[in-house]
Amino acid sequence: MKKKIILIFTFLLCGGILFVWSESEVKATFTGVIEEINEQGAIVYVTDGEDNAVSGIIAVNLAKNPDETFQVGDKVKVGYDGTIRDTAPIGITTLTVELVE
Repeated sequence: MKKKIILIFTFLLCGGILFVWSESEVKATFTGVIEEINEQGAIVYVTDGEDNAVSGIIAVNLAKNPDETFQVGDKVKVGYDGTIRDTAPIGITTLTVELVE
């Protein structure tokens, strides 16, 4: 009985880890220009979005790439989970952010 409980617990734990891991997959990207940098991240003006899924001004978490130094005017490519929050500016869950030349 104890082995069955441990086995079930192990399967549930592995399933939960796989679920969380798959949820943090980049499902959409856009390219934009940093308009403003603040404590929370950056305000990015979208210049090119996948299938025009997003446009306008988006709040981006620059902490997703701590190895890079970002400045106002930089062109960046942002990866996110595909979900857009109806806030001002538009909110996303930033998964990746990198400089583009």
